[in-house]
Amino acid sequence: MSDITHNKEYHVRDLATRSVTLYPSSAQVVRDLRNLQLKPGANEITIFGLTPTIDESTIKVDGAGSAIITDIAIELIPNRESFQDVYPDSDDEMSDADVPHEEEGEDEEESEETEPSPLDKVRARIRQLRDEERSAKEVVESAANRLKILDAHGASLESKEGVNIADSIETYRAERERIFQDHVAGVIRGQDNMKRLSIALKQETRLVKREKREAADATRAMKKARKERDRQAQKDARERMKLKKEKARIRAERERFWPKLCYSVRVSLEVMAFTPSSSRRTSVSSETAQAWTPAPEKTDEGRDIKCDLSLSYVTSSAFWAPSYDLQLFTTSNTGTLCYDARITNKTSETWSNCKVILSTSQATFAGLENAIPTLKPWNIKLAPKEGNANETDILSSREERQQRSEWWRAQQTKAQPQKPRNDLFGVDCNNVSNSATNLADYQKGLMVLNQDSKHRRMMYPAQGQGQSQHQDQIQAQMQAQQMQVQQMQQIQQMPQMQRMHQSGSAPSPHQWRPQRTTQEFMGSEVSEEDEDLDFQESTIEETGFTTTYDLPGTKTLPPRPTASKQRVARISFSNIAFSHTIIAKYKPVAYLKSRIRNSSRLTLLRAEAGLTLDGTFMGRTHLPRCSAGDVFSLGLGIDPAIKVNYPKVDVRRTTTGLFSKENSSVYSRSITIFNSRASAGKPVSLLVLDQVPVSEDERLKVDVLAPKGLVVDGSGVSTGQPARESKQDIDWGQATATLKGRQGQVEWQVKLNDGKAVKLGLEYVVALPTGDSAMECS
Repeated sequence: MSDITHNKEYHVRDLATRSVTLYPSSAQVVRDLRNLQLKPGANEITIFGLTPTIDESTIKVDGAGSAIITDIAIELIPNRESFQDVYPDSDDEMSDADVPHEEEGEDEEESEETEPSPLDKVRARIRQLRDEERSAKEVVESAANRLKILDAHGASLESKEGVNIADSIETYRAERERIFQDHVAGVIRGQDNMKRLSIALKQETRLVKREKREAADATRAMKKARKERDRQAQKDARERMKLKKEKARIRAERERFWPKLCYSVRVSLEVMAFTPSSSRRTSVSSETAQAWTPAPEKTDEGRDIKCDLSLSYVTSSAFWAPSYDLQLFTTSNTGTLCYDARITNKTSETWSNCKVILSTSQATFAGLENAIPTLKPWNIKLAPKEGNANETDILSSREERQQRSEWWRAQQTKAQPQKPRNDLFGVDCNNVSNSATNLADYQKGLMVLNQDSKHRRMMYPAQGQGQSQHQDQIQAQMQAQQMQVQQMQQIQQMPQMQRMHQSGSAPSPHQWRPQRTTQEFMGSEVSEEDEDLDFQESTIEETGFTTTYDLPGTKTLPPRPTASKQRVARISFSNIAFSHTIIAKYKPVAYLKSRIRNSSRLTLLRAEAGLTLDGTFMGRTHLPRCSAGDVFSLGLGIDPAIKVNYPKVDVRRTTTGLFSKENSSVYSRSITIFNSRASAGKPVSLLVLDQVPVSEDERLKVDVLAPKGLVVDGSGVSTGQPARESKQDIDWGQATATLKGRQGQVEWQVKLNDGKAVKLGLEYVVALPTGDSAMECS
């Protein structure tokens, strides 16, 4: 067999995401690399680009096929990719061709002006008529001059001899007639031309006016068009600015999740030329398991072998949290709770088209470092009289204080991030991926791993000396690698920080179990009229202390700075008890409270909830944790429909009466409550609280006079009277008063009908020896 090692590299984005299981503080990701082509002999598969927020101890590789996993190495290396190569700057700005130009419109106007206008035609016609007028005048003037010449010629015939008078006269007549005809024709021609010229001049005047109007309209239209072009140019500029800002926002968001360092997993596999079915296995780490092929399979030299790999890991930068939208209706005593999941992904990976599972399992529940402590004896003795006694030795033991201090430090350490995001994410300002920059990032990543390793040894001391030695070996390897990197100054020749994978470190992938849909799980709380819900049902299953929700279909979870919301379930509540509490002594208002029973089989986790009361959004509140079948209460603020009046106390002083040789004073108080909600049609439940002073001196006596028959921890006494003298408060309802415990607290359980008012009276007497006065204890 050849000693050549066949290498293949895959970016993590090239691996399909099978499932993402989200926990309240972490997430488990399972990716598949299917139909992997392997060559006979040694093969090395490198998967790089994993988010740096992975807990490397949870990385697990499974395999299926005719190959054996011989080695798994995990290393934290600088990101090989360049931000500019993955996200090149695209020219989102508008080109000049998209912006209208003013010169183009002017050129079109000039091209239109080359054609003769009607006014130009009329003026050309006027010029022709002017020429015709001059021609007609010329004909008339020519006839007049010819007539003068003819008359002069006729006068000259008298001095001539031998002239035939008859012929001359005939010639004169004929010539004069011809001249007259020419004169008449010229005059008629001039008159006709004058008429046409007059019409043409009127047309010119009309066309000039129209052209002025059109020019004014054109000027206004041009100004309007120019304003429109300017407005469009400003709009285009704003659009370009908007696109530029959006581009900058997207880039900033991408830079926020761009990893400086990435985890790389190198898997070494061995493929034999002849692999019988008894040795074909499903490989997990360096182990093998039985495959499905029943007959031996021969592998020719050079023939590719197909193998499937599965990569799973846990990251603390992805998690989910519940979110609720609670709608309550006081008229029907019902409510609806929309159970949503706020999913957060702040890794550098995008999990596309994967199955999303929500789990309520807490990572701290299975913390192996939380060993059950032993309750040590708490011995005390009398302190020396001359010494300073430490009172805390009686309040708490020394072991208790030590345990609490260690617990507090552990909680504070868990709350702090193990790896600063600024060291793991972001793009350098110069965006140059030279060896010096990568070296600095690599060294910083090694420092982070050193700190993480030290932190893990502090947090998990119970895992044994073997793991501590293993971590020391890893640190020695990292220091040697750092020295070698400084000498080579080449990122390509960086030695690999190897760490062999230990199987069973990550939670097992989500396995199939009998499941129930949301409606089956919640039982009868979803009514038949709510069959057509506005969301798909999630599949819910319970396993011990853990509840999981399988979201329907496949989801894509890209890294985002904000959480996305997914609907988990919708629960209907019935028989909600609404009540009011009044402590008029402090504030003359009625506080509304609801008491809700979780009739579903879901456990409601503590989270924020949007509260809507009778169609009005009230604000945000906190929903307490409530198991299935339990009851929880929510304060709904002040009910303005319940009016409360609490006047000042009335004091009557007496020197004789109930107690002899004592000064006694009678204190009278009253609480008036008015239910202004007249259209409710049902009474409201009110818990009214007040108090009487409690004496700590046997010489100072306090006794309750009204309500009559009220004794400490006794049965309730019927009390209350109509607040108004008219008959409208006769059927106001009922009230029962009790005196609770030795605290002097007086309680009234009141059922007050709508539109009615009641007056509750409280009267007590304080008696003390003559000459003494009462004061409140400090």
